[in-house]
Order: sequence, then structure tokens, then C-alpha cells
Amino acid sequence: MKKRIYQQFPLILLIIISVSILATGCHRPERQRETIKVEHQFPNTNWTFEEQVLHFGFDNIDTVSDFRIEFYLKYDTTLVATEEIPVNITITAPDGMETFVSSVLNFDPKQNKDITPFSQGSVCSMKLVAFPQKHFTQKGRYDISFYRKMPKYDNLGFESLTLNVVPIK
Repeated sequence: MKKRIYQQFPLILLIIISVSILATGCHRPERQRETIKVEHQFPNTNWTFEEQVLHFGFDNIDTVSDFRIEFYLKYDTTLVATEEIPVNITITAPDGMETFVSSVLNFDPKQNKDITPFSQGSVCSMKLVAFPQKHFTQKGRYDISFYRKMPKYDNLGFESLTLNVVPIK
């Protein structure tokens, strides 16, 4: 009897290992497959002082993938009366931890290659990649604050600012 168990031991071990691999391999963590888009429209194409800090929020279910956090600013080149706007972008995690980056929206097409003209005359879109690679460690609600560090009260020519949270493949 003892000899028979020892002879079958490799087979029993193989079965146990196979079942373990199948049981643990079948669980796949949730991943965000789609780009998350949150848009803010500026009324009357005016980025007012009251909108100096814009808030964007989204729910995250993916703690496995990396993401690119980018913004698209749609504006009219004939109405924008500034060469650049300094900004701070802050990500607040569900537990309250904050990560921030400072950047500049540069409106000179010779210096900024991320400006794309539309077919609608003088309307353009500018891309600002705030975080080229960001890993979210928690599931839940993330809030992003976009702070315009410009004291000017009225800023005409701005149509919209869109947050894109893009999964990196």
C-alpha cells in the first residue's frame, strides 16, 4: 500500500499543481480598457476668474494598468490674448493623497508642436500631457484639479478643456 502511494506521488503532485494554476490563473483583475473623457465647456468662450480652478473627477477600477493623463484645450487663436498660461495639475486619490505637476500652456505654434488646427477657421486644439505615465494604486473616485495660475479676470477665446485618462497598452 505504501509503495503504491509513492509510485503515484508524481501524478498526485502534478494534479495538485495543475488545479492550483487553474484556480489562481482564472482570476483576472479588472482593467480599464476605454479612455475616460471629462469635458468642461467655457460659457461664452470666456475662461473667467471664477473658473481659475477647474475640477474633474472619474471612478477608477484598474489598479494594474498605467495611464497617461492629458488635457485638450480647444480655443480660438484670434481671441486668445496671451502667449502662455502657467498651470498646476493635482491628482487626489480616494484616500486623500495628492500628486501634482506644474506646466505651461504655450500658444506659440512655432514652439508648441501639440497644437492642431481644426477646419473651422481659427479654432485650434492644444494637447498637454500632464502625467505621461501614472499608476493608480487604489480603486475609487479620483479628483483632478486644473489650476490656472494667471490673475487675469477674463480670458476670451477658450471653448473647452477636456481631461483624457488613456490606458497605456
